[in-house]
Amino acid sequence: MLKQPHIVTLCSVLTAGIVLLSLPLRVNTQIKWVAAGLFLPFIGLAAAADQKLESVQSIVVSKQELLRENQRLRKELENYKIALLQRKTVVSENDLLREEILWKKRQPWNLLPARVQVKEPSNWWSSLYINVGTEDGVVENTPVLSPQGLVGKVDQVERHRSKVRLVGDPHCRVSAMLAQTATRPEAEQAHGTVMTGQDTQLNPRMVSFQPLPLNTRIEPGAEVITSGMGGGFPRGIPLGHVVDSRSSGVGLFAEARVRLTVDLNRLEMVWLILPAEGNGRAPGEDPR
Repeated sequence: MLKQPHIVTLCSVLTAGIVLLSLPLRVNTQIKWVAAGLFLPFIGLAAAADQKLESVQSIVVSKQELLRENQRLRKELENYKIALLQRKTVVSENDLLREEILWKKRQPWNLLPARVQVKEPSNWWSSLYINVGTEDGVVENTPVLSPQGLVGKVDQVERHRSKVRLVGDPHCRVSAMLAQTATRPEAEQAHGTVMTGQDTQLNPRMVSFQPLPLNTRIEPGAEVITSGMGGGFPRGIPLGHVVDSRSSGVGLFAEARVRLTVDLNRLEMVWLILPAEGNGRAPGEDPR
């Protein structure tokens, strides 16, 4: 059953409807316009609210699309950066290889190229492995060099790889001399041995050049090269430059510290001096 408040409301609505129907047409029309004027702002607000909601939804969708597009562009940019880095690496390697080949053509020796594989973990400052061996004609004591200068000599040989002792290692002593210059006549060239010194063990790029006559003019910056004596290495291969010198051996001879021209820690490619074709002599061996 209808409750009393509901009955009162229903009666009020029916009474208002009967009154509206019984009113003259002109009065009825005016009432409708008044009612429309009262409710029109609410209708407009509702329509505006719907439009605003659609606009917000559109903004949300657009922002999501922008985020996706941003992520896509970032990924493309990273790919372009990687491709550019790879291209620069290839160009750099090609330039290096081109320089090495041009250098090889100017050398009088039969040179075999080799890639540095790995440095020996326990002696990284004194030895490394290269990717050539007996199958490539490599034998022990084969000189190893780069366009910058002497690297060392082959110490052990396997079929497809070899171990190289680097300059400065106690087992890789090199007969050396001061290079001739316009201010240093041939008679004043000093001969000695490049080896590990007491003050050079902590710096693998620094070696000792000794014993030298006390009256030898050893100027900082003077070039040290292989002398070819002893048959271990050909004459004239750059070794390094003098840093400083001092008397040693209780004043019996002079000793010079030499900075090697080859950065042994950054080697990627080296060259081995093999016997010339049809020549059975070892590299650096006296032909007489």
